[in-house]
Amino acid sequence: MTRMPKDQPVILITGAAGRIGSLLRRALPDDVGIAHHFGGSFGLRATDILDPGPGAGHEDFRVGNLADPGFVDALFEDGRVAAVIHLAGYPREAGWDVLLDANIRSSINLWEAARKTGVDRVLYASSNHATGFYPRSRKIDHRVTQRPDSRYGLTKVFGEELGFLYAHKFGVRSFSMRIGMFLPQPTSHRGLSNWLSLPDTVRLVMVGLTADYICEVVYGVSNNTRSFWDNSAAYRLGYRPQDDAEAFAERFPGPDNPDDHRAEHFQGGPYVSNGLTAPTEYLAELDFDTR
Repeated sequence: MTRMPKDQPVILITGAAGRIGSLLRRALPDDVGIAHHFGGSFGLRATDILDPGPGAGHEDFRVGNLADPGFVDALFEDGRVAAVIHLAGYPREAGWDVLLDANIRSSINLWEAARKTGVDRVLYASSNHATGFYPRSRKIDHRVTQRPDSRYGLTKVFGEELGFLYAHKFGVRSFSMRIGMFLPQPTSHRGLSNWLSLPDTVRLVMVGLTADYICEVVYGVSNNTRSFWDNSAAYRLGYRPQDDAEAFAERFPGPDNPDDHRAEHFQGGPYVSNGLTAPTEYLAELDFDTR
């Protein structure tokens, strides 16, 4: 455990051993704008259920399970956590026995600890699968009704709504990022629409840490020509993505799943068709419902 100066504000990153968490642990400590926002300096506190091995030497890393409220409370007990970047969770479709602890109980524990200790804001890694049942032909913004395409997507809706409740009822600012394809480069035709580059991820998180808002839902997506999403809420707060998946378009000239028309029709892709048993007319209704 790395010691930090007494009373220095702390940014807590959960799921810190994952791909996004590892990126942020490298990128945030050297950012002058974030340091200025936190009064000149800040520390990083990072946590994951997995031990990431040797760190960069500038962070307080704690291994534990966020489904354990005692462990979560200990992360906040010194009162120094000013902001949380909540990335932890099971990152794909699974049974409720997995998702209840990893994505729901852990989030409840985290927001409760933030409320009790006066944390200013929680940045939440939501997912494009919170709205995966919208057709690709429809460009959607932050104001649409969520349409989760999976149990996993539904847990992300739950996290967004936790953010709403704790912002408007308890004063903990909420910044929910519906993350698309987070990779160095897009790897599919669908990725030409929902790709989020590594540099643009850092840019979006910096907005979430420093902008003035109460409760916002934004899309974690680069400046893609073919984007499914109107990301005006993020732009209003100062997000300026620099990358466009169109640079990779020649690699993916056709559909990813030509024999799976439901996956190709909806924004959620294979998450929609995985386990799908609803009658065709139930799905057809989603093309005409504009809520």
